[in-house]
Amino acid sequence: MSTRTGTSTALLVIDLQQQVLETAWQRDDVIARTAKLIARAREQQTPIVFVQHHATNGEGLVRGTEGWRFVDAVAPGPDDTLVEKNYSDAFADTDLEAILAGVDASHLVVAGAESDACINTTVRRALAEGYDVTLVEDCHTTSDRRFDDSRVEGDIHIDAVQVVAHVNLCVWSLTYPGQVSTVVPAADVDFSLPQAAAS
Repeated sequence: MSTRTGTSTALLVIDLQQQVLETAWQRDDVIARTAKLIARAREQQTPIVFVQHHATNGEGLVRGTEGWRFVDAVAPGPDDTLVEKNYSDAFADTDLEAILAGVDASHLVVAGAESDACINTTVRRALAEGYDVTLVEDCHTTSDRRFDDSRVEGDIHIDAVQVVAHVNLCVWSLTYPGQVSTVVPAADVDFSLPQAAAS
């Protein structure tokens, strides 16, 4: 069970912004599934925290631009909480931890983008901070990755589907003392505390 003393679950929706999702794998399907997940969380009165990235160097996700805005179908509502961040880790230099304490959360359900950056980093940080975590395996996405590596011949190309699968596998295999780390499809998400965490 979580090493946090909270007694509730929060849904964490990370960086579902227009520019982030421009070339994302299964973009429309991930948005549709996440929109349903958000609607279900609202019906069950589960707190929802939206995380929004913005650039500090004047490049990329500049506050107020179209690319910085959330995709309409997965945007915060009036009763949701918004956290702005500058780093892949949604806890870094933000008030996310205080917000989660304010809603008494010890279990986080995580969806959003990008799988290999902000999702992976934030999930690992959450576990290190003592939260139970459920990663929604079909509600996170990323884009194909290409980069040069001088140690190998030619460009390295990793398809987004491989990245998403790898992140799911990594989170599925993560273990922390006394905590629950699970990976489940949206249809199977349970906003109650993980069974092993029930007291």
